Amino acid sequence: MKASHPRTIGAFEVRSMVLFASLVFGGAASAQTAPQPTARSAAAPASPAPQAPPRQTAEQAAFERADSNHDGQLSAAEAQALPVIASRLRELDTDGNGSLSFEEFQRGARQ
Repeated sequence: MKASHPRTIGAFEVRSMVLFASLVFGGAASAQTAPQPTARSAAAPASPAPQAPPRQTAEQAAFERADSNHDGQLSAAEAQALPVIASRLRELDTDGNGSLSFEEFQRGARQ
């Protein structure tokens, strides 16, 4: 029987093993810290952050409160909720339809 001699590992083999180990274990460490995109998140566009609704002006709020049927027009009856506007309804009704649109109301409120 031949006596077996322990195999010596050369410098190249040692460096190769260290490089391999660093790639394997280094890659595992970075995989834990950097989340990989999922198929859904990569395909779906990022949704914009929810935005606050635009602020309502005092004119818009007053018009919407008076417009009880929410048709976008202030009738003579609805305008009674705003006495200053009701007293000037005919003057402010520039299109002559007997009611005020928000634009007509806004012009009158600014006068």
